[in-house]
Amino acid sequence: MQPASQQIRSTLQTAYQENQLASLIAGGLTYTGTVDFVTPTTVFLGLAAGRSCELPLAQISQVNLHQLRPWWYLYT
Repeated sequence: MQPASQQIRSTLQTAYQENQLASLIAGGLTYTGTVDFVTPTTVFLGLAAGRSCELPLAQISQVNLHQLRPWWYLYT
């Protein structure tokens, strides 16, 4: 795994542990949700209304944590 991927995985692991909202840019699209699970190669992101998506870490170019936003922000 490259250092950038390690940093992205570490940031996603923090989001998972602290139940923070995260915005990811992968393949030119932005996804916002809670990190449900992180593997060495994949992140599972919980989206609004019970939807989720699986994103390969190699496709993620940017991660932003929304430290002041609780997860229920997705439902408002």
